[in-house]
Amino acid sequence: MEFNYKILNPGGNKTAIVIGNEYSKEERKEINDKILKDNPEVEQVGFISTDKNRLDMAGGEFCVNATRCAIWEYLKGEEGEIELEVSGLKSRAKGGITAKKDVYADMKVEKGLSNLIEKKGIYNIVKLDGITLAVVEEKDSKEYIKLLKEDENKAKNELKEIMKTFNTEESAAGIILLEEENGRTKINPVIWVKTVDTLYYETACGSRKLSNYNI
Repeated sequence: MEFNYKILNPGGNKTAIVIGNEYSKEERKEINDKILKDNPEVEQVGFISTDKNRLDMAGGEFCVNATRCAIWEYLKGEEGEIELEVSGLKSRAKGGITAKKDVYADMKVEKGLSNLIEKKGIYNIVKLDGITLAVVEEKDSKEYIKLLKEDENKAKNELKEIMKTFNTEESAAGIILLEEENGRTKINPVIWVKTVDTLYYETACGSRKLSNYNI
């Protein structure tokens, strides 16, 4: 099976963008697995339509950074704004590129706070379209951050088991561990895309800068 793709770096969380989204669910999984195997630095794969502005993630989830990568591709790196359909989102996303080459994406959140956020033990669960994220305060994150540094696979799998307990039908789930570093708050995202069963300790989540690596 032939396919063309580019690797984009939106400030960490490197994303492979496949040009064309005419593939079946099974073909997307095959392409996803091949790209991730051939490019260990890549953390996720998305497919963009050549007929309209649409991004479909390999697992059908929603991802801010992949959406920004799609915006960069559709605008060809030039300043401007567009709307696009994105997998996992019920409404269209808006985004663009600024004169300084910053890429941004906006999504409409229609839920009220009481339906958007749920407290479950130490987990502040944010229920977004396409992905459910649980934010953990710094004091409760220390044990898992320590384990991530000592045995990443063990930590990820333990966090995956916790994510399985979240009451969500979305294609992806994640735990965001907060950490103070040099007087600033750092996020440590562990993201599980259930439909393609990928599990990554990601280098970024919803970042700003974007650079391009052509394949």
